[in-house]
Amino acid sequence: MSFARQVRFAIAVACLSALCPHVLAADRFEVASVRPHDPKLKVSTMNILPGGEVSITGMTVRSLMLVTYGVRDYQIVGGPKWLDSAMFDIHAKSAAAGRPASGNQFFADQKARLQTLLADRFQLKLHREQRERPVYLLSIDKGGLKMIAEGRGHPAKPGLGAITPWKLFVTELSQRLGRPVVDNTNLDGPYFVRLLYSSDDGRPAGIGTGPLDPAAPGGPSIFSAVREQLGLLLKSGKAPVDVIVIDSVAMPSEN
Repeated sequence: MSFARQVRFAIAVACLSALCPHVLAADRFEVASVRPHDPKLKVSTMNILPGGEVSITGMTVRSLMLVTYGVRDYQIVGGPKWLDSAMFDIHAKSAAAGRPASGNQFFADQKARLQTLLADRFQLKLHREQRERPVYLLSIDKGGLKMIAEGRGHPAKPGLGAITPWKLFVTELSQRLGRPVVDNTNLDGPYFVRLLYSSDDGRPAGIGTGPLDPAAPGGPSIFSAVREQLGLLLKSGKAPVDVIVIDSVAMPSEN
């Protein structure tokens, strides 16, 4: 999961609708090299290069799936153990010469080609379904909401927090918790968000706080902070979650 965040600058996360395993012939790289990664090289990178090239170093198949299918770790079901341990170097080139390495469509096309590469070279076969998974249920605490909606006569000022669209905040909260968050608040629109809490390693962390001093003492847990600072409540529960199920996968074919 942490690696997926590291490569977020290189490729935008896809919507779950991109899970369709059927691709057109045009969604293939012209040439592609897949080789085992040298374990002595402690590096993992993904670069989308001008001219339709993709250069990947030291990534596992699971990491590739996280990026190319735009899912979280808990949304991948099944697969052998080497899916998380065997690393590969991939260099591929598509017929996209002259196209800038930017824009949603450019990245979507390259991700589609990477999905095809996984199917062709790793014999990856999968399907999409919903399965009941552990989630966090988000509601307004009985003490009342402590967040302030933007645009209600409360100009931005230090200490009030960052103006954040509600759905974006829920998504960010899910990423911090590593589990889906089911929103039962019925809230909408942007809010001033300032959440300060302690990460698992005891360091200060936050949403809407700006840069934090890593040497500063940590605060409460994220669950206590959400309740005390925002007037929200997080409870464990279960709910149907979109997942991709690995039907079969194999070590890559020779170049």
